Amino acid sequence: MDKKIKIIPTVFAEKKKEFDEKFNKLLDVSNEIQIDFMDGKFVHGKSVKLSDVPNLKRYDNRFEAHLMINNPEKWIKRVKNKGFCKVIFHIKKNGKGSEIRKIINEIQKQDMEAFVAINPETREEEVFPFLSQVNGVLIMGVHPGKESQKLIHKTFYKIENIRRRNPDLDIQVDGGVSPKNIRYLVISGANIINTGSFVSNSFNPKLALRELYKLSK
Repeated sequence: MDKKIKIIPTVFAEKKKEFDEKFNKLLDVSNEIQIDFMDGKFVHGKSVKLSDVPNLKRYDNRFEAHLMINNPEKWIKRVKNKGFCKVIFHIKKNGKGSEIRKIINEIQKQDMEAFVAINPETREEEVFPFLSQVNGVLIMGVHPGKESQKLIHKTFYKIENIRRRNPDLDIQVDGGVSPKNIRYLVISGANIINTGSFVSNSFNPKLALRELYKLSK
């Protein structure tokens, strides 16, 4: 694999005030930003609503929507209209292949990138049937729904197995990323890394992001 490493900060917020603070802080920190959405059903946590997010088309940044929700297909046109360029949705264990393919297709029909995500309890083999169709795969390094969790060790093995299966695929990791493990995630085969509280809660977010880039090499 010879892919450029990208580190994308995330906006994880349950309240609009918290969202506004993190969002505005990260606009000048990174060209790419992920915004997390949780419905309180797929995961225990509940995030800000899509209506709380400003019109993203006004900004030069590139935004991705991480949908930790049930029925992600109902959000596709709405996130497109909001200005997102990429959609990440979760597949459940033993999920129906035809339904997953339909969601991938609908996202791509809206000229957005489609990434499928798997939780720690979902085997990486669940995504194998879709690798030729998706733009990438996101592997959760923690159980979704809250920040500041430690990386689950089997994340490394999942990355390695998917990378062996598809050397050219974009493999993204979200959750538990730290200065201590980012290099090992890259060595395992990840080329897109999400960072949450380490950057967004930092006194100097630009310096924190720069540190992660340095340590990833």
